[in-house]
Amino acid sequence: MKRIIFVVLAAVGLAVGAAAPSQAAKPTPTVNPAYWGHWSSPALVYDATGANTRFKVAEAVSEWRKSGWNVSMTTDATKANIKVLPEQPASGAIGEASLVTSGAVITGCTVKLGPAFANELYSEHMAIHELGHCGGLPHSPNLKSVMYAATSSATAMTRPSGADIQWMAGDY
Repeated sequence: MKRIIFVVLAAVGLAVGAAAPSQAAKPTPTVNPAYWGHWSSPALVYDATGANTRFKVAEAVSEWRKSGWNVSMTTDATKANIKVLPEQPASGAIGEASLVTSGAVITGCTVKLGPAFANELYSEHMAIHELGHCGGLPHSPNLKSVMYAATSSATAMTRPSGADIQWMAGDY
């Protein structure tokens, strides 16, 4: 009985070993982890919108983190290189992100989210959209992208699309 089990295991091992070269021959997508967010260091977000607002900045940070961007929250404003403020952008838009760069590397970002929209259905979309700009993403023409330029209850999203993640990773 031991010999039969050994022969079966050996045969299975040969079958798996024979399949391995064909699997290894498949090209795998290459993503440069250093490209995520175009940051040379981890991005730290300080939320100055206050605990009573419904912008859901922490949730937006969590979604970008799940997608692969090295971004996290901090409670220390002096350590943050991304600050989210409850201010109406000068342009009159519901939100804006202003990047600080050094060459092609983002070193800081200030996000302004219009407080009048804090209680709207799509306030989390606003936070994730503007943080996407902090990560280096432009507006997208795709309605199914969190980076679509207009926001409404029909287009609001609470997580990055596959295209958003590909762009952020430099794999577009």
